[in-house]
Amino acid sequence: MSSELTELTNHFFSAPLIVSTGLMLFVIAYWVISILTGLGLDAIDFDLDFDTDADVGGIDGFMGIGLLPLKWLNIGAIPLMLWSSIFAVAFFFASLGVEYYQPLTEEAATGVIAVRVIWVMGVGAIGTKFITQPMRSWFKEHALDHHEFIGKQATTRITTHPTRGKIFIERKEGDLISEARTAGEEIPNGTRVTVVSYDEIQKVYMVAESRSTGEETINNNEETENV
Repeated sequence: MSSELTELTNHFFSAPLIVSTGLMLFVIAYWVISILTGLGLDAIDFDLDFDTDADVGGIDGFMGIGLLPLKWLNIGAIPLMLWSSIFAVAFFFASLGVEYYQPLTEEAATGVIAVRVIWVMGVGAIGTKFITQPMRSWFKEHALDHHEFIGKQATTRITTHPTRGKIFIERKEGDLISEARTAGEEIPNGTRVTVVSYDEIQKVYMVAESRSTGEETINNNEETENV
């Protein structure tokens, strides 16, 4: 019995399985601590509340496109630790299955082992995608009320004009990056703007430079009074 347990332990901690085994142990430890301390699903979490349209250029376009695989895998759509737990199980059993049908020899090169781990990890991620797909509706937040941002301050993330633009809005629930347009002016990247309205047809925010909404006039009046 002792020798069988030792053999099983050595197998789980062999080079092709050590990554998936380590991840499983981490997840198990997390849930044990969670039960003992009352940690919730959102103890380790982040928000992916981004508009990732592919027509945005520059670094923000690159970052937006980079988020697409994460959103496709449902990362951010459900609590991160729940997703990670399901992924850990899928990755672990995929590793066991692959190692059972195509075992690597002890002399296998590190590069061969690394490639094996990476593509099995991909199999686990795809499996997690389909397992978590029905769960999206369980954690779906209330629809975003676009009109609540009217009058709020934002920052342009690219040069914004009547046909193209993007803004960054800070909020407690998670920062929002969304499409925006102007009524005719061209606003450079990094400019502080005010959300004027929401265009229901284009599904974009209409913005203007903050000084055009009356802030400059107010400041001028205050300076005049002080003089």
